[in-house]
Amino acid sequence: MANFFRNTWIFIKGIYQRAERAALGNIVNRSTDLYEHAKAKLIFDYAFYYTMALIPVTVLAIVTSNEVNLIVIPFLVGMLFICLVLLRNGVSAKVVGALTSLTTLVMPILSSFFNNQDISPKYATIWIVSILFCYITANLLTAVLWSTIIVAYLALVAYIKLNGISLYVSSGFSNSYLYISNPIVITVYLLFIIRSMGMYYQNVISMERKRTQQQQKQQLSLIHQHLTKQFMLVKGFSRSGRTAFQNGELELLEACFTEIEKQCGIAINYLDESSEQKHNGENYTEV
Repeated sequence: MANFFRNTWIFIKGIYQRAERAALGNIVNRSTDLYEHAKAKLIFDYAFYYTMALIPVTVLAIVTSNEVNLIVIPFLVGMLFICLVLLRNGVSAKVVGALTSLTTLVMPILSSFFNNQDISPKYATIWIVSILFCYITANLLTAVLWSTIIVAYLALVAYIKLNGISLYVSSGFSNSYLYISNPIVITVYLLFIIRSMGMYYQNVISMERKRTQQQQKQQLSLIHQHLTKQFMLVKGFSRSGRTAFQNGELELLEACFTEIEKQCGIAINYLDESSEQKHNGENYTEV
């Protein structure tokens, strides 16, 4: 059994890596914005792992002969594939993120509506995640607009239930299906959320750390250039001071000492800046 799960994980990981290269291969070359890269990676992870999460949901739909879900799920997967194609073809992460979140919002709404207006946790979870995903990849305004869709649907469900309106219910829906599917689907969705959203924040932290380290390298290089300049000046003033001392030119000698002291002070300031930059970088790395 352990080998089975191990081989399954290796197989899924191989598919993931190949799909990631296919979907995100050109993004690094198109943009140098690390945050844009992180959002694109999140969109891919979200689409890929949500598709994986739909596999047990599909099996459950087949077992229960839930006709609505068997229609909605393939369409949902197809839309996610289209979103990844758009991302690969250069469409901005903001647009693709908005479309992806709308897809994972509306399709479950359709499934919920035709499954006796089911608003149990298995639907509520993906709706909330879709809104959060939209906020991260698109913007606050789009997330608010998508939220109004959920609120409007919940209001519609409340109206239908309160007035006892009878509507079409998918053949596979039943109370037993509701009770059995909730723990299964919620477990899958939680794993999906941990993997996609958790990796996003890890990627952001990693990219920010790389950016900070790059800034530190640039700062240290600049400080090295300044120090080299200061030491060359000190060396020149030292030679001038030695010549002035040999010739008995005390005023020139004093001026050389003054300049040497000044340049040493500037060099010390540069060294202090270097130490401060290094200290800040170490603190960020620890975080």
